Amino acid sequence: MKHLRTIKQAAKLRLKTLLKPKLRQEMRWWSTYSMLARYFELCEFHSADDEDLADVLPTPAVHRKLKALKEQLSDVESVSKTLQCDALNLLDARDLLDGLLEIQPSFSNYLEPNADIVHSPDFESGVVKVLSGQVKRLSRGERSALQPLKMAAKPSAQHRSRPRWALLTGF
Repeated sequence: MKHLRTIKQAAKLRLKTLLKPKLRQEMRWWSTYSMLARYFELCEFHSADDEDLADVLPTPAVHRKLKALKEQLSDVESVSKTLQCDALNLLDARDLLDGLLEIQPSFSNYLEPNADIVHSPDFESGVVKVLSGQVKRLSRGERSALQPLKMAAKPSAQHRSRPRWALLTGF
């Protein structure tokens, strides 16, 4: 894709399409998918007789591997975009990640509920159980992780006489 951004190749490409090549950004995984998608969009505009470009284009075998990679990344990309939704809760996120694990078992080191990357597995699994209505199935560790979120069923008479802001600050 870098070669397509040179002045000469960009001019040739501009004669055929308004699409421009995209480069991969190291800090954003999505740019890899975006770059692959743009590569396949631009493939139809490549000339087979362009010798400068033929030297840097992937071989047919590599092209097939790139196509397979793009299909795998499209699953990840759709889950990634859904995870960015505002209305998503932890239960929905866990369902999405579990579905992605079914498709890509190699992600288990990163996406399983008890993966090393998860800061508090007890908290995550506890919240998922509460949201799915399985409060009775909480383990002792999950209960203690969720303890700071526990609310009293009814405010006591002592709390009712205090102003509302006092309940929040503890005064």
